[in-house]
Amino acid sequence: MASLSFESALVRRFHLVKAPTLEARLPGTSPIVFSRMRSERAQRGRSISPLPEEAFTFQVPLISAAFSDFRYANKVIALPERQEPGRAFLFDLSARPTVGLETEFDNVRCYISQKTIDDLAYDRGLRRVGGLRQRMFGQQDRIMFHLAQMLVPALDNPDKVSAAFIDYIALAFHEHVISVYGGVPASRSRYTAPLSPRQIRDVIDYIETNLTNNPSIGDLARECNLSSSYFTKAFRQTMHMAPHQWLLRRRIENAKAMLRDTDIAIVEVAILCGFCDQSHLSRVFTRIQGCSPREWRRLQRCR
Repeated sequence: MASLSFESALVRRFHLVKAPTLEARLPGTSPIVFSRMRSERAQRGRSISPLPEEAFTFQVPLISAAFSDFRYANKVIALPERQEPGRAFLFDLSARPTVGLETEFDNVRCYISQKTIDDLAYDRGLRRVGGLRQRMFGQQDRIMFHLAQMLVPALDNPDKVSAAFIDYIALAFHEHVISVYGGVPASRSRYTAPLSPRQIRDVIDYIETNLTNNPSIGDLARECNLSSSYFTKAFRQTMHMAPHQWLLRRRIENAKAMLRDTDIAIVEVAILCGFCDQSHLSRVFTRIQGCSPREWRRLQRCR
């Protein structure tokens, strides 16, 4: 989930005020990390060179920017005149890339290590991915841009994010990356059988028992003795929605039962159903039900 160590490193390297960051910690892997990097004014100088590591980052612009140059090991990389939304810029951290900061920018940064790329590929029954490559630096990638847009609300409210949602985005990110940048055709993925009735019962029982916590996809997959990636596909095939979506709807159904059948204060209903606070419950409830929890309770009691 929220990661202060990654955030503080980005703040220092890119001279930022803050860089809200979320981690997906899938079992048996190092984290996949998503950050929002935003600077509302141009700065002098360059970003600080990172320590070399076998890992990659994608910078996905949310606004048009005009970085003058990127450098790998002090070699200048040619750039389009402006870096527009809809493009994705791939960086190999083993080459210690840096960038001039003389422009305002707003990017979503996606980090993944080579080890995690290979570990998750193995879970999917795929061959080892020998690094990531772009056809051109800053190629068009609408899927990556869509994932970045999905992450923005979560990065704006990192303390109110479902662990299952971040895990789901991380798995989708990995699948897209190995297909488009790792040369692994998506069609090579194994057939995914649906969950068995017993596995469904085990997952539902686990969710009901841990509703006030923040279960991850790894937690749910463990109940079925499946890898996170396989479980996610099997769950979606069986339940016709992603795990985090089902979990959220389950929380809302529990909240509705409490609102209808008890006089518990709404703030307590929120906590008992696994929401961070009353405003978190109200926002999600209104989006799904079309009215606030208070109004919904009033309407139920008028019947």
